[in-house]
Amino acid sequence: MSTTTLTKAARTLVAAATSNAAAGTTRGVLDLRTTQGGLLTMKITNGATGPTVQCEGRVLVAHNAGTTPAAASAGADWKTLWRFGGGVTASAITEQSIAIDPSVMHVEVEFTGNTGQAVVVEAFMSEISNASTV
Repeated sequence: MSTTTLTKAARTLVAAATSNAAAGTTRGVLDLRTTQGGLLTMKITNGATGPTVQCEGRVLVAHNAGTTPAAASAGADWKTLWRFGGGVTASAITEQSIAIDPSVMHVEVEFTGNTGQAVVVEAFMSEISNASTV
């Protein structure tokens, strides 16, 4: 009987407790060309005074076979895969996750859109870098 062994690593796209300023944008990027995807988690925490307009968490991918493109909004390189909002309720916590397929070459997380107040954001990935059968 054979078993599959996975090599996994914790990767940080946006560090815990990162402040996304009102009208600001926070991004993090990973090159996944030599990995097999993984699980991406994201968190938005509103302050004691909620933002006037909610912060959006966005997951973008790039199909570039070469180097990882510079972090940017959706456009020529980056394509939006998924998005969610953190609402405007004071002290609300919104956590989301998405599986990143092995076919993805580059992934970016972007937090943006909140106005009036800063919010706290983070994004981490449990990355699978190798699968072997023994």
